[in-house]
This record gives sequence, structure tokens and C-alpha cells, in this order.
Amino acid sequence: MSEYLHGAYGDTQANGNRVSTDSESAIVCIGTAPVHTLALASGESYPVSKPVLVRNIAEAKKYFGYSDDWAKYTLCEAMHHFFETKGIGPLVFINVLDPTKAAHKSVSQTTVSKTPVNNIITIADAESVILESVKVQTIVEEGDPTVKVKGTDYSIAYSAAKKTITITGITTLGTDALNVVYDTIDATGVTSDDVIGATDNLGTNTGIFAVKNVYQLTGVIPAYMIAPGFSSVPTVHAAMYQNSQKVNGHWDMWIFADLPLLNGSTPLTMDTIVTWKNSNGYNHPNETVYFPMIAGTDGNKYHLSVIAAANFLELLGENEGIPYHSASNTDAPIISKLWMGDSAVDKLFDDEIINEKLNKNGIASAAFVGGRWAVWGAHAASYNQNDADYVNVAETALMMLYYVSNDFQARRPRNVDKPMTANDIASIVAEEQNRLDGLKAMGALIYGEAALDADSIANSDVYSGDFVFEFRVTTTPLAKSLKAVVTWVDDGFSTYFATGESDVA
Repeated sequence: MSEYLHGAYGDTQANGNRVSTDSESAIVCIGTAPVHTLALASGESYPVSKPVLVRNIAEAKKYFGYSDDWAKYTLCEAMHHFFETKGIGPLVFINVLDPTKAAHKSVSQTTVSKTPVNNIITIADAESVILESVKVQTIVEEGDPTVKVKGTDYSIAYSAAKKTITITGITTLGTDALNVVYDTIDATGVTSDDVIGATDNLGTNTGIFAVKNVYQLTGVIPAYMIAPGFSSVPTVHAAMYQNSQKVNGHWDMWIFADLPLLNGSTPLTMDTIVTWKNSNGYNHPNETVYFPMIAGTDGNKYHLSVIAAANFLELLGENEGIPYHSASNTDAPIISKLWMGDSAVDKLFDDEIINEKLNKNGIASAAFVGGRWAVWGAHAASYNQNDADYVNVAETALMMLYYVSNDFQARRPRNVDKPMTANDIASIVAEEQNRLDGLKAMGALIYGEAALDADSIANSDVYSGDFVFEFRVTTTPLAKSLKAVVTWVDDGFSTYFATGESDVA
């Protein structure tokens, strides 16, 4: 019995692909954010495992808070670089830090005694305070204290810039000392299992599995995925790959992942990282993997997946959302040098080392080339010099197949459950061919042909309403290298001596 299908679907294959064009897609960023610093409205809950489309830093801070402690709050690295350094967006964020979860907060409450000054109480160094847990109460030796009511007796706000909490009296707070009681967050309590999450396959999805919710909640196709600070953990990476395949039964995702700097407590090197990469499964055809990290000109340490993904999103904006330009060899002025940890601070790596140790083994990086720092490496992670094919030699090859397939599925549901006449079939083929011709005209493809796949459609499939449209495409190859061959010849001497004789005459 043939597979039951109802809707618009797409598949990709290395040779003879099914595909189509032009749909809105998004980079999904998964990690932790300081949501505990948010003031929730009545009935509102923290955005935990909930995809949120964010267009700028103001929205990011509004929905997720912000901290410059990127080791604890990994989404903030992407917020800063995409929105503030690069000034581009949007991103879809999925936060997994849950201030209501016991494992993510301190075991006991903290109590501090504060005396109001001008009807204001200020708590310094409050970045770990769970804002919704704060209680203001009188200090009494016996009996129960009087608890002030938020919204009636006082208002409360957190300043990410100052890392302070300000409690401002609506009525008078008095001049006597008050106890401020609160819980604190413990971001180190977030485990790989929290990031990975789970699904019941019935609509409840958490962690990485929440990419299943992106399309319905945001309206954009989850086409690309990053998880700075976590993608270098093999179990997390495995979940990223698992959830990149046919999201919602439709969407194919590309992964930008980082390789770790340490194997346990042992630093990984240019010589050992390839073995680690392959032993731990960082060699899928639908991902680009990066090593090491970079030291920024602003003093911060960045994951290269963030740098590359931001450059890539910038290219998508310039190219109508079509992923035919690789992030490789795009400017990265934020880089001051490659960073492999404190044990390798004096090492400098030129592009020859990057090419020989990393790029030819399917690992992207950054290099100082053409007089500036650039993302460096366009191969898919499945590439190695001895086992290359037309698709994995450039990350954009499979990205383009995904793009065409995802776009077809985004546009064609309106044709489902309607009569399919011969004219309808011809119209669909003509429309899809026009889209492929547009991609060829802009240089995204060098060949594209759309047709009804009549050979694979049995009469029984037609009676069942299952139609297959075939897209045969060839993606535009990238220029992997350019070589100048310079040869010394003696031809110039004839002109040289002839010029000399003329001058003597």
C-alpha cells in the first residue's frame, strides 16, 4: 500500500532533486535567557520552550531580558551580535531556562534588610534575583510580618544595564528598615536534557523539540538552527540533527554548530579536532561546523556559529531570502584573533593551517585573508577531501535544495483538496518553471526544470489524489580556489633590446 499523503510535501536527494522557490524562513536560536529578570503581567508565564520571533534588541530585552554573562545566558550572545553589532534580524528564540523549576533556582530564599531612601529601595548586584519572587515585608520580632502588595504599595523594576532592582513606593514605604525576600536563579542548573527537551508527538514539545512549534506560532519556516554554548555537546547536537529532518513533516533545516574547545579537561587542537568531530557525529550533510571560537575586538568571546549565522542572515536579506551565497569569505571585523582557550593565547593560525587542518576535513573557521578577518570555510560537515560530492563541497548546494523544497510546501497547500485538471497541472508546472527561471537569472541556479513526474505516478496514485512534481536543478558552484600560474619567459628581452637599439640610434 502506498504512503498516505494529504497536503503539500517535498523531498531532496543528491541527484535528481524535488524542489521549488521563495518563502520566508528564519534562524532558530535555542539556549538560555535571563527571563527571571522580567516583570510578568497578571496571568502571564515565562517564555519557556516557546518560540518567539524577535526583530530587534528592544524586543529581545522585552521578551527575554538581557545579560552580558553569555556563559550563563547563551541567547544573549546572539541578541548582542545580530541586533547590536550587525543590526540585522529577525531571529526566533527558544529559551529553556525556567525560573519556576526547582533545579533552575536556589534551594533557599535570600533575605536582605533595606531602609527606604526617598521612598525607594535599591538592590545592587541583582542579576540573579527572580523578580517575580520578590516580597517586601516589615521586620517584626514576634508574629507575622506585614507583606507589602506589589502594584498597590510599590512597583518593581530591573535594570539590565545597572544590574539593580528598584522598588518604588506607590504609597509610602516608611522610614524603617524592611525585609526584601527573594529567590535566585541558578543558570548552571540547566542541563543538556533541558536543552534537548522532549515531545509526546501529540502537540507538547519542549527544548529543541519546540522547533515543531515555530511555524504555527511565528508564521516563519524554521529553516536554520543554532545553539551557541550547547551545540558543542554531542547529545544536544544529536537532538539538533534529529529535529532538523522534516519538521512538522515538511521543513528541512540547516544547522550551524560549534565544536568544543575541550574534550573533557583536555584541550582540543588543530591536530585532534578532526578525530573528535567524526567520532562524535559532527559530519552530517545538512550542517556547517565551526572551530575554534574567536576573541572579539570588543573583549568578548564569540562562538563562530553566531558570527557565521549573522553574516549568513545578512546575505539572505541582500538576496531575497535565497541561500545561494555562502557566509564563507564574508567580512567579520568583530574578530581580533582565533581563540582556543587560555592555554593557547599566544598561538596564531594562518589560512594555510585553517585550510589544511580544518577546511579540507569539513570544518569551517575564520581566517585573516585579503587584508581582513573573514568567516572561512564553505563545505558541509560531511565533506572531506577524499570523499567529496557535488552537494557537500558547498553548504549552499543543499541549502538551495532545502529552500526550493520548503518554499514549494509553503505555497502549495492552497491547491490541496481542489479539483486537479490537466490545465491545473500545466499551470502549476508553468508557475514553478517561472520560479526556477528566476533563480537561474539571478545566478542562484545554473539549471532548473519543473515537470509533472508522470513516470512515477501510477493510476492508483492519481485516483488517490497524489501528484508528484519533479524539479531537476543544478546549483551554482562556488569558487573554492583561484590560482595564478606565473611563469618566467625571455620574450621580453626582444622588446627590451630593441628599445635599447632604438635609443642608441
